[in-house]
Amino acid sequence: MYEKNSSKKLPMASTTKIMTCILALEKGSPKDIVTVSKYAASMPDVQLNMQSGEQFRLADLLYSLMLESHNDTAVAIAEHIGGSVKGFAKLMNQKAAELGCNKTHFVTPNGLDSDKHYTTAYELCLIADYALKNSGFRKIITTPSYSFSNISGSKQYSVNNKDAFLTHYNGAIGVKTGFTGKAGYCFCGAAKRKNTTLISAVLACGWPPNKTYKWKDTKKLMDYGFNNFTKVNFKPENKNVKIFVKGGQSPYTYVKLKDNSCKLMLSSSDTVTYKIKLPRTLDAPVSKNSIIGYVKLFINNKLYHQTPLRTENSVKAVDINYIRYILIHTLCGIS
Repeated sequence: MYEKNSSKKLPMASTTKIMTCILALEKGSPKDIVTVSKYAASMPDVQLNMQSGEQFRLADLLYSLMLESHNDTAVAIAEHIGGSVKGFAKLMNQKAAELGCNKTHFVTPNGLDSDKHYTTAYELCLIADYALKNSGFRKIITTPSYSFSNISGSKQYSVNNKDAFLTHYNGAIGVKTGFTGKAGYCFCGAAKRKNTTLISAVLACGWPPNKTYKWKDTKKLMDYGFNNFTKVNFKPENKNVKIFVKGGQSPYTYVKLKDNSCKLMLSSSDTVTYKIKLPRTLDAPVSKNSIIGYVKLFINNKLYHQTPLRTENSVKAVDINYIRYILIHTLCGIS
């Protein structure tokens, strides 16, 4: 709905932990016991202040990760899930690729500055959108405070949600803050009103002492979305099309324009059009389920989405056996 430099590669600080959290939820079990390594315990502030050899439940550490953004916790989780930070980064990059994030690269699970650790505002929104579909993730990021202990029970911990957006915007879901000297203040946020959820990301949104810029900018983005856009159910026509097949044992193959309805967020000034791109003829042979065209959806004359169109039936090419068959049946008067 709105973007500015949304495809520019930038460091994303602790918004990295969105990916760390969702991978831990998908690849780990809440009851997993995480043992803290010396390396994890050595991470700089912000810390849970873990000690090497200390053990925690994975479920508890996810609240430490997302509410207080503890860097030592992120590494402990990464080593538990991926075997090492490097191994976990590989999983992070695999998931990013699955989500279509080709301008994102992870090196660390906590977002501490690294030259090859970056994303874009647009792709950070894609990652957050994926994570928000997980109910466990949503529960964690919207929790105001959480208390737990290590496995031995020798230490008690209490973590509080540092996402001020949650309590300062109607319908806020949260997601994750971040800051490093290189990345500046960052925030990926989400808000829901009625049946509409909006997701935004601001990267390099000011440096000290301008800590509040990220909240102000996110509120402006959300207000813009909720005030100017409406969810519209767009449904192109539904029909069958036949395509002539040259040299085929059957004269036609068919393409079914199935229900391509979709929900779009549109402003009053937006125009929506769609075009069906199909060939007039095909050369035999034609295989069933072959992609031969597309339904293309345009918003303001810009391609928004396209759906492949596939053949409903196969058509074999005319060959000597087919000609012989036709001649025999014609001469013998067989219908």
